[in-house]
Amino acid sequence: MEMRNDDPVTLDMPARIWAGIDAGIDNVISSEAENGDEAAVEVGLRIRRAGWDQVPWVNGAWPPMDQVISIRLTVAEWTFAADEARHGIPIYEELGDDESAQLGRDALAVIESIGR
Repeated sequence: MEMRNDDPVTLDMPARIWAGIDAGIDNVISSEAENGDEAAVEVGLRIRRAGWDQVPWVNGAWPPMDQVISIRLTVAEWTFAADEARHGIPIYEELGDDESAQLGRDALAVIESIGR
């Protein structure tokens, strides 16, 4: 059965990968706010809020980076996050930020597991 854009999907990943996704979406929100793309800003904010609500905070702090967490977004929101990661990887590589580029690749691997 084919998934629709509004279908919710829960993905499990280490908190480190979600932290990278969250940071990438934060960058998108900032740049798209400057560019006047209100729709992209709204999607980005919705994704970040969903993450904040679902991350299992530990005494008000981010969980250990190797802790596996579950995040539930719609297919469209996961697609938005994957698109951001795809866009960001070559930028991070050009900057010599290998860790961020790898986080983007790791995020893509998790997100692209949807539908498999």
